[in-house]
Amino acid sequence: MRENLRRSGKPVLWFLVAGSGYAAGALVAFTVLDSAAGPTFFPSAGFSLALLCLLPRRLWPSVAAGVAVAELLVDLSQGLGLVAAGGFVLANTAEPVLGALLLGAARPSGTWPGMVRFVGAAVLAAPAVGAVLGASTSWLVGDGGVAWWTVAGRWWVGDGLGVLVVGTAALVWGGRGPWRGRRTGAILAAIAMGGFAVLVFWADVGAAGYAGVVVFGWAALWWGLRAVTAGGVVVAFVATAGTAAGRGPWAGGTPVDGLVHLQVVLAVVLLAMLALAVTVTERDAAVRVAAAAEERRRRAQSVAEAEHAAHERARGLQSVADALAAAHAMPAIVAAFTGIHDSEPVDAAIGVLAEGGELQAWTRAGTGPVTVPSAAPEAGVVRAGEPLFLSGARPVPGTVLPACAAAILPLSTSGPVFGFLGLYFRETRKYSEARRVVLLTMAAQAAQAVHRAQLYEAEQRLRQRAEDGERRQRLIGDVLAAISTPGTTEERAQRLVDSLVPALADFAVVEFGDDEDTVVVAAHRDGPVAARPEAAVPAVKTVLATGEPVVVPDLPGTGAGSLAAVPMTAEGAVRGALVLGHTGSGRHRTPEDLALLSDLAVRAALVLHAARSADRERSVAWTLQTSQLPRFLPASRGVAAAARYRPSQRNLSIGGDWYDLVTHPDGRLTVTIGDVVGHGLAAAAVMGQMRSAATALILAELPPAAVLDRLDLVAGRTAGAEHASALVAELDPATGRFRYAAAGHPPPVLIAPDGTAALLDGARSSLLCLPPLRGRPQAELTVLPGSALVCYTDGLIEQNRLPVNEAFAGLLAAATRHARAAPGDLCDGLLDALVGGTAARDDIAVVCLRYLPVPVGRPEPARNLSSGLGAPG
Repeated sequence: MRENLRRSGKPVLWFLVAGSGYAAGALVAFTVLDSAAGPTFFPSAGFSLALLCLLPRRLWPSVAAGVAVAELLVDLSQGLGLVAAGGFVLANTAEPVLGALLLGAARPSGTWPGMVRFVGAAVLAAPAVGAVLGASTSWLVGDGGVAWWTVAGRWWVGDGLGVLVVGTAALVWGGRGPWRGRRTGAILAAIAMGGFAVLVFWADVGAAGYAGVVVFGWAALWWGLRAVTAGGVVVAFVATAGTAAGRGPWAGGTPVDGLVHLQVVLAVVLLAMLALAVTVTERDAAVRVAAAAEERRRRAQSVAEAEHAAHERARGLQSVADALAAAHAMPAIVAAFTGIHDSEPVDAAIGVLAEGGELQAWTRAGTGPVTVPSAAPEAGVVRAGEPLFLSGARPVPGTVLPACAAAILPLSTSGPVFGFLGLYFRETRKYSEARRVVLLTMAAQAAQAVHRAQLYEAEQRLRQRAEDGERRQRLIGDVLAAISTPGTTEERAQRLVDSLVPALADFAVVEFGDDEDTVVVAAHRDGPVAARPEAAVPAVKTVLATGEPVVVPDLPGTGAGSLAAVPMTAEGAVRGALVLGHTGSGRHRTPEDLALLSDLAVRAALVLHAARSADRERSVAWTLQTSQLPRFLPASRGVAAAARYRPSQRNLSIGGDWYDLVTHPDGRLTVTIGDVVGHGLAAAAVMGQMRSAATALILAELPPAAVLDRLDLVAGRTAGAEHASALVAELDPATGRFRYAAAGHPPPVLIAPDGTAALLDGARSSLLCLPPLRGRPQAELTVLPGSALVCYTDGLIEQNRLPVNEAFAGLLAAATRHARAAPGDLCDGLLDALVGGTAARDDIAVVCLRYLPVPVGRPEPARNLSSGLGAPG
């Protein structure tokens, strides 16, 4: 509740709340709780103090003003003069403010320090100051001839009781604290105490007061501060109203004396009950802390015991693992399981299925392998694949050693069960879940050890073959690395034959392609050759015609030479032939060489076929690229311009970024630049549509923001244009006016004549297809002659994958270094600084404008931009 009050920070609202609440309490005091000498119990004192304590200090002036206005109006309505009303306004305003200041952050919480400070500051000290001010005002205006001390005492008692009753209740119910019990119980207890108060003060049943005190104490013990404060409010109002009306235990004396006596009794009883509730609350808190500490100790002890047990199990597992790591034979593996901590077995056995299906076992006694009968439990475990835990006397397989308990565990790695691990103990034992997990873990370790022992001999036999295979794989890797380097089909094919000679042959020939586009390359150990050897021509024709390998054991005219040709197949069709030959070098071809040649031909065919497709697509892409981006920049008087475009794919010079410059009849120059998501031909097609639409909208003489508003519509109707970014910037050389608007696009850079660079981010908005509700914003500024403007796509600042702030800082630093360069040099300088010679991660478009310091005599000839696009290789 207190946090809700703090968030409701409207001063006028709290002025009205404070004034109305204070006035209501004061009117109740003057009408219901009044005596002949004025009200003694003043609830408004507690209300104003509680409101100040619950609200932040920035709202205190509003609360104090509301209290002052309410006090003034109430005093005037009671027939007091302006002087008396002013003094009482001062007293009743200063009192709660002083009490709140003295109280600070302390509250009547469930602790003795908070309660003592509240009583001392808010109940005693602050009302005492108010009593001095109020009594002094009464004395100055000569109010009824009542002694100053009498007025001050009544004021102090009435306001102090108001703070104790109303202020305590408001702070306890409105604040946060460790209140025990539920609100419903506290409310019911308060109602019950009100009922007893009615019996005592209105029905004259005096004995009910003793029962009410008992109920009061019981509520303090059971429901704590909330019940005490709620009951105190009810009892105080009922008792005071009854006494003021001449009812109750003090009905025989004067109303003033009766009310004074009543307030003292109420204060004593309420303070006693508050003390009882605080004591019980602190006791309960201490009990909870002690219980929590005991629970933490118990949990810590349980964790420590579990950790100790786990440590012991881990130590046993580690000892087995260490012994198995050094074991390369079955007896050594068996010996690893005969010293397991406090559960040392009599013996251990390892059984393995032989090739004939027999189960053979090794034991610590040195016997073995022995055949295990099919009816033995060990054989049943291997067949079922489930562990078996036995209790009772039984012999160890292959021996006469007795055992009282046994754990027979299946051995398996990632396939079927191939054996068992038997652990045989001298004492009968029970197998807990934790012990079973440990034993199964040991079985898994044993299975790995047995598997390693079985593989050891096979590894020795395969070592030499593996070394030969590794050498051949290295050769395949080198060849594939050579032909996978970017380049044309002919370049890759040449690298293929160069890598095979002289590593695998004396000469090599590759013929790849179709009738329209065939690549033929060759290599020889004696140096470069201009054409394929004549001996390879028949073999190549045969392979291309039949799709089958051709082997020529004796080449005519080469002495002991030979030749092998294999087809190069890709996507289910023969695309070419690979030929390796030996001449008079004395080298001979082995069957492994032919297998390697076939493998290389298949892999190389896939790479060359892909390269050939990329060559064709590159040609198509280049044609589309040059048709989509402007080859010439239009001339404009007073402005020099240059542009650069760098695609993200070296093998396909195409992307989704676009730019264009449009010259208006009045000399204005508009730049549009944007970025479509994606790369390749599809992105280029969308890019062309967006660029054409933007250019058409600019030629319609629309301002930058309006162009973007309509591009939203175009992007929404164009597949693939969703979430594209765009920037439209317009420069008027005659006035220097620069207008721009951006839709999810990086801000342009302005380079001032003094060389300083800054980002223009005054008109940024969301991506296309995500228009703002009120249209795209537009910014406008005046640039000075000699300034330069840089528009770019995000690929320029995302090349090095830096944080956004660092990327923009690098861009501004590069722009500052090249501040006085011509537009073309400025574009090149930015690309060199931020991208360098590395392949661009994303498409990059850069447009630079230089606002010339003096008028140009005639328009600069349009500049060919093809150098900025990069021709296909």
